[in-house]
Amino acid sequence: MTAAQSKGFSVAGSKEPDVNGLPLSMVDQWQEYPTKRSFAVSVPTELRRQYYPDDATFGKAMREAGYVPVRTRKLTGKDARFWLYRVTGNDKGVVAAEPAPRKASTAVVQTMAKPHPWFKRVALDGKWQYVYADHIRLLTKKRHRVDGVRVQGYTAAGVAVEVIA
Repeated sequence: MTAAQSKGFSVAGSKEPDVNGLPLSMVDQWQEYPTKRSFAVSVPTELRRQYYPDDATFGKAMREAGYVPVRTRKLTGKDARFWLYRVTGNDKGVVAAEPAPRKASTAVVQTMAKPHPWFKRVALDGKWQYVYADHIRLLTKKRHRVDGVRVQGYTAAGVAVEVIA
């Protein structure tokens, strides 16, 4: 790699081919995420610094290649920065081709069938269960009928319930 290539400039007559003005060896190493209409890429800092001296030069090269910076959690489930390749100028943003398996911010309520000091006994969706005390705030209050008696209970609508053995 020559000094001009390390600064992000393509050199006439250089042996390394480029992709939209970006070095092919860099493009081969970044991680791609498919979206419904296009794709997004994640370029690690170490890889970026091998080819470009600073972030401004890298950002300029990516924009000239047709990428725009986005910050989303729709692709991996974690909040991160990506470069989205714009096929057309009027697409509506980032929509993952496959939804993330489980978002990092998804609320989960842990329950048990037997008593434990950290768990409180509550009526959850029509039966008595032991719910982790800190997770009760995620539930919605609702009147239930348990064993023929109406009691103040909770429902787990919209919240994932995880049963611990």
